[in-house]
Amino acid sequence: MMPRPAAETSAAGAASWRHSPWYMLAVITAVNAVNWADRQVVPILFPGIRSELALSDTQLGIIGGFAFSLVYAGASFLFGYAADRTIRRNVVAVGLVVWSIATAASGLATGFGSLFAARFFTGAGEASLYPATMSLIAERFPVTRRGRAMGIFGAAAAVGGGLGVGLGGYLAETLGWRTVFFIYGAVGLLLVPLLLSIPEARRDPSDENRPEPPGRVIRELLSDRRLLSLWVAGCIMIGAGFGYGAWVPSFLVRTRGFEVAVAGYLFGVAALTGGVAGSLLGGVLADRFRRRRLAGELDLSAVAALLAMPLVALVLASTSLPLLVVGGLLGPVAIYAFFPPLQTVLTKIAPQRRLGMAYAINILFMAGIGQALGPFVVGRVSDATGSLVTGLAITAVAMGVASALALATGHVVRRETPRRSARERLE
Repeated sequence: MMPRPAAETSAAGAASWRHSPWYMLAVITAVNAVNWADRQVVPILFPGIRSELALSDTQLGIIGGFAFSLVYAGASFLFGYAADRTIRRNVVAVGLVVWSIATAASGLATGFGSLFAARFFTGAGEASLYPATMSLIAERFPVTRRGRAMGIFGAAAAVGGGLGVGLGGYLAETLGWRTVFFIYGAVGLLLVPLLLSIPEARRDPSDENRPEPPGRVIRELLSDRRLLSLWVAGCIMIGAGFGYGAWVPSFLVRTRGFEVAVAGYLFGVAALTGGVAGSLLGGVLADRFRRRRLAGELDLSAVAALLAMPLVALVLASTSLPLLVVGGLLGPVAIYAFFPPLQTVLTKIAPQRRLGMAYAINILFMAGIGQALGPFVVGRVSDATGSLVTGLAITAVAMGVASALALATGHVVRRETPRRSARERLE
């Protein structure tokens, strides 16, 4: 047999490399980091925006939260439906272009209305990412490696959010807040060709992936008690985590007497290192817990939430700086470790052809409800009691509830998963 020409061998090797699930994971993880950087950078730009555009704190609050989350949860259903029917890589690519252009357009804002519109379309575009990418991960990675893949992908949220805020603050001081939006938008557009290099075949409309009425899909997914229990547990835990994260810097300043810059630095380091370590640890251990019993990953989620409780309490109660730092660094590790196991179980319960819509509902519970209510509840309790410590203590209690719900969800999954399905998809 004649040897292949070098050029042909090289091309074949490159094609094989691009078909690797790890290449796909690397690309979508980079996109996820940009997603979170674009999302999280806005609060650090508030001082410059407020000064130049003469916006009130209420208007800034709307820009930082409502303008984004309003459409994010809703648009995820449209993208989830598309992800179940079309090429998921292209779904993310369209969303990436939309949110990158909208991010850059934020730098052209002349007032509240134009900035609101730009952040609105940023949220609309970013809603494309999770329904499509989680479906890809579930398809490309076997059950035995899926937890690790979910952990790596999830760690990008901490990296993107942490670096996005840190770099954004520096760039805002040196170049101005408008330039930050321009740069971040440009970085997203640079990733589009890389994203389109991921191979993905078209779905065969004659097979089991044929389109289903979206209303029926949503109803049937919500009627599955296994999924509903999973979403409720995740909603409570992410609400607790975001409530803690949103208010602990203020706690350090008001109650512990930290300078704003020092509190921001400590929290940023804790969120970045804890988020990366927790996501990776949760993903790796999820694959090990899975082998113990059906939905064993949820045992890990329960342990993580249970460990987060005393760590949060240590931050709130300790008058010792070393103990406060220990709690502050380890708390995010436990909080982030809770979520990869949940995601792996979700991908095994929901049918592959419905994973896009399943993750759209997941976003509704997590981002639309949990992330929105967590900071609000802490602030409301603080106002009602006159104590931010009391408000933050609610998050520790909620983590305990999430731990119990994770254990209960595992029981529901084991009780209601048919044996054949358990053998084929959950073991």
